[in-house]
Amino acid sequence: MIALLILAALTGSEIMFFAQSLLWKNGQYIWFNGGNIYVLNILIVLVTGIPIYVSEEWKSLLNSQILSQQYRVLVLEQQKTTFELELLRAKVNPHFLYNVHNTIAGLISKDPAKAEELVLLLSKFFRFTLNKNSATFHSVTDELAIIRTYLDMQRIRFGERMKYEIEVDPEALSLQIPSFILQPIVENAVKHGIEKRVENGFIKVEIGLDEENMLITILDSGPGFSAIPGSGIGLQMVRSKLGLLYPGNFTLELNNEPKKYARIIIPKRNQNVAG
Repeated sequence: MIALLILAALTGSEIMFFAQSLLWKNGQYIWFNGGNIYVLNILIVLVTGIPIYVSEEWKSLLNSQILSQQYRVLVLEQQKTTFELELLRAKVNPHFLYNVHNTIAGLISKDPAKAEELVLLLSKFFRFTLNKNSATFHSVTDELAIIRTYLDMQRIRFGERMKYEIEVDPEALSLQIPSFILQPIVENAVKHGIEKRVENGFIKVEIGLDEENMLITILDSGPGFSAIPGSGIGLQMVRSKLGLLYPGNFTLELNNEPKKYARIIIPKRNQNVAG
């Protein structure tokens, strides 16, 4: 940098001498004939240029440090988000396990075949839940496999008291959806829409698409949602997970009239989207 500044001072001096020779009458330009002027110009350039250069270098270093800190903070936030998502995914309602185990115990003597089917379904459900390699997102097809497994267990438990239906836009099956995002809502629907009814309980899961979003609706035959929307643990877990994955870009809607349903609206996400 110093060499460049000295070269700039010498070059500037020579240009000045050459211009003077053209402007003055009988002016004669002689290479490197400036004497002490060269030294003066070099000192002026060095005194002016070096502080500017040092200042710019410090700015560059500080910017680099700030970017490095921002990157570390981003990594920590991503790790925190991943950890929180894993905690949410790993939570299984103990009330659900208690009821299923009681159902298995009751079926062992009355209907061993159904008891065996329920044990196998429970095992399949836990394979989904405890799979450490599962991603934050997976396909709608995979999410529906979890929901069907859960609802089949509940169908064995409640028998004719419960019916369920799943209706999905075929184009949505290959799209990405947060893993285990529907199970807490469906579990909430079973708790309030089936357990409290003597007969004719139903649950319906609908997944549709519009131009930009995926619309997921879970309807059930139970009483309306409480006066404090989303106060249940399951709904809080879903809202927390959506808040981590789609900050400010999702809708969780609870409706009582004319039909009772919970609806999630999230951006469509293709299989090839990473992150």
